Amino acid sequence: MDETAKPSKKYIFEIHFLRAFACLAVVGVHVSATHYGMNGETWNGFTYFINQIGRFGTPIFAVISGFLLFYQVKRRGFQLGSFIRSRFSKILLPFLIWSLAYRFLLYHYDHQELGAPSTELAKILTGESFYHLYFVAIVVQFYLVFPILQKIFNTQTLLLIFTVVSLVISYNLYGFDPGLEGKWGEWLAGKSFMPIWLFYFAFGGFMAYFWDGIVSFASKRPWKMLVLSLLVTAGAVVEYKVNGYVSNRRLTNLINIPLLCIAVVGIYPLLSRLGLVKKTLTIIGQYSMGIYLIHPMILYLMARHLPQESWETGYVPVLFIAVLISAALFIRILQFVPLSGFIIPVPRIKKEKARPEEASAKKLSA
Repeated sequence: MDETAKPSKKYIFEIHFLRAFACLAVVGVHVSATHYGMNGETWNGFTYFINQIGRFGTPIFAVISGFLLFYQVKRRGFQLGSFIRSRFSKILLPFLIWSLAYRFLLYHYDHQELGAPSTELAKILTGESFYHLYFVAIVVQFYLVFPILQKIFNTQTLLLIFTVVSLVISYNLYGFDPGLEGKWGEWLAGKSFMPIWLFYFAFGGFMAYFWDGIVSFASKRPWKMLVLSLLVTAGAVVEYKVNGYVSNRRLTNLINIPLLCIAVVGIYPLLSRLGLVKKTLTIIGQYSMGIYLIHPMILYLMARHLPQESWETGYVPVLFIAVLISAALFIRILQFVPLSGFIIPVPRIKKEKARPEEASAKKLSA
């Protein structure tokens, strides 16, 4: 979700593609959940599939956030002042603005009275202003420790150690109960407690430091990577059918997410050959943070103004596309407003050049 400046000589289109898939997954979760809430009926096979497979999206965003930060440090080094300015303007400020916007939305439509300033501040900092903002709060928490992490884990070997240690931490924090009551206890046991997600950020760093090898391996096996992604998806279907409803923090994601991230990197050369698909995913990836921030508001307004029959199962794909188009149009129009980057940052996309690994993948897929 997070975008850091990258050197002009090497724009990483695979990661941008991965971000588009994560964005589509998250929107799918929330569209299907709104459909379920509006209908007041049990899940059917289609909407349940969309909701559960979409649970891959948020952890992938964490991987991307870790990747971009570690990759920038690997190539450019780390400057604390620049890091703070960049993260404040591109993440923290939009997070605060949209937290206030969603609080106003709930105040206006649901007549939810504002609490004491300390209570409202706590809601904002923990991402409780609206149901999706908890993840931005997690990313902000990671930013607080990143200056220390990048100083310690700054080689391939150390990044590998950090990834393994983070895996152990995230695994052991599954279902963590601190035994505390009150807000602190709720936060430590809740989904916005960053250490639960630490492995995904760490794996992003792992990908950053082993990037050339990962791209070389995956892009030469595009069809095998496609099969791998389908196998992971099939395994997730079996899991929710056997165990019932699962969240994006389920233990199997500690395996699923790394496999999916590598698979999408390998599939990229195949999909990039399809002009319409490539252009669509490029726009979604470019607008991904904005789509993430605004799509729940669009869904919220749709739920209150569209007729009840609009939420029947057959309309779910239409609603999904409508949400994406509405969000993209809003972001595009907002770009004409001065200083709109402080509300929704939109990264620039450089023109892609032909690369040896992509040419190789095209030969393999021919």
